[in-house]
Amino acid sequence: MGEVVSKSGKQAILFNNTLGTLIVGDAATALADDAWFKINAVAAVSTLPYGVGNQFKTSAGSPITPAIGDDVYPLTKTKICKVDAEVTTTKGTIDVTDDCEAPYNAMITDGFTDISGSAGAFLKFNIPGGGLETTQKEFLNRFFDIQEDDGAGSYSLTSQNDDNIEIAMLWNSDQIAVGDVQVWMLTPAILSEISLSKPLKGVQNFDFSWNKAQGLASIYQRTTNATETVF
Repeated sequence: MGEVVSKSGKQAILFNNTLGTLIVGDAATALADDAWFKINAVAAVSTLPYGVGNQFKTSAGSPITPAIGDDVYPLTKTKICKVDAEVTTTKGTIDVTDDCEAPYNAMITDGFTDISGSAGAFLKFNIPGGGLETTQKEFLNRFFDIQEDDGAGSYSLTSQNDDNIEIAMLWNSDQIAVGDVQVWMLTPAILSEISLSKPLKGVQNFDFSWNKAQGLASIYQRTTNATETVF
């Protein structure tokens, strides 16, 4: 085994994935190169690399043409400007200790794993104009109605919703040379908490916590190539 190293938290970049319009496979139209997708359906004879709920990135020179029955969502990644982030995983256990196990406690897994996380960030406002940054507004919409007034008689309302978010975290963003392997954590998530502190002599914070939602969570290792965007 070659040399191994540790990396600072600075190298971990956090993204929010936004799902685009569903692409229904027609066996004739290839997916865009150098783009991320989430699989919604898989044909009996499929050209997709993974199963339902998984994500993947396409490569130039190796086109993927979804078969009829292969449906995918395009993903747009938006960076979340974090200060810090944490991911916690816990495997459930069942105590099976009896007098035949003494003097030790014995456990078996219950078959379930909890995945959750949190991130610390600063509340961001757009310049010019001063409105909320897009991703933060999207996150706040999980807890608040969003009312908008253009000051000229036009009004809109986006009602509070409980939609999932899609968390993507690149753990080693310094690996950008051709042939480097980038390590991603990908999971659907439910925003469980947002904390907005307003210190008199300090920066307004935007801290949030999440729990894994229904669907697959994965570690995605991808080798970079010469023709793609890094992230």
